[in-house]
Amino acid sequence: MLEYIKKFGDIMVAKNNEIIKDFKNIIKNINKYKDLTVSDDLQVLKIALDFNLEIKKLFYVNDISYQENTKNLLENLKTKALDVYEISSKTYESLKLKENHAGIIALIKMPNYNLDYFKKLDYVIVLDKLEIPGNLGTIYRTCDSINVKGIILVDEVTKLNNINTTSSSRGCNLIIPTISLSYDEALNFLLNNGYNIYLGEPILGKNYQEYDYNEKVALVMGNERFGINQDWYNHQHKAVYIPMEGNQNSLNVAIATSIIAYEIYMKKRKY
Repeated sequence: MLEYIKKFGDIMVAKNNEIIKDFKNIIKNINKYKDLTVSDDLQVLKIALDFNLEIKKLFYVNDISYQENTKNLLENLKTKALDVYEISSKTYESLKLKENHAGIIALIKMPNYNLDYFKKLDYVIVLDKLEIPGNLGTIYRTCDSINVKGIILVDEVTKLNNINTTSSSRGCNLIIPTISLSYDEALNFLLNNGYNIYLGEPILGKNYQEYDYNEKVALVMGNERFGINQDWYNHQHKAVYIPMEGNQNSLNVAIATSIIAYEIYMKKRKY
């Protein structure tokens, strides 16, 4: 039977240790752990550290030479993490999420928010049933760049803690306040709290540049295949589209969201 070996204050565990098996199970079934995510991306790990997120478990390879900046990050992560484990390169191969890694992987607790926080915001992005983690991650990176303070996920398909979302967002899904609601909950919240609802639409409404967005804004963008829930149109709203030429009638949802979201950002700041 394998024993835990204390080394430099950390626990060294081998590939068939129960701790490794449990961690693999979390990675495989991450959707069951909505308050947790996993990353081996240095930028994500740095965000977790900088924003004082709870790092529940940290694994690092004990038989490689780290670059100086990575070594400093690792030492800081080790002081923050609740549990720290040394593993071999061979063991890490069974855990890694990507080929281009630095030999560090962590289990990170997702922050939690409630609707009271969102009431005070004058600009939120509402994502209705998005399916593709890469799209969700791209939107989070855009929202980080324009300082969006709140995202509402409606009838969540791809989960916020999805490992691919964490990777594609470069950790922005960890730091932009987000709440997951049903359609009815989201609609009632927006209508009852003075939001002007803008529906991202391929052809209806006005050109996205024609609005001034000078009130409380909720930009609603929809599913990659089916668009937004059609019931949105049965309630007070404004439709907004992006003019297009060529043979396509719609843009990728992440690109479309980025274009309109930046326009709202520029108008609100009167650039």
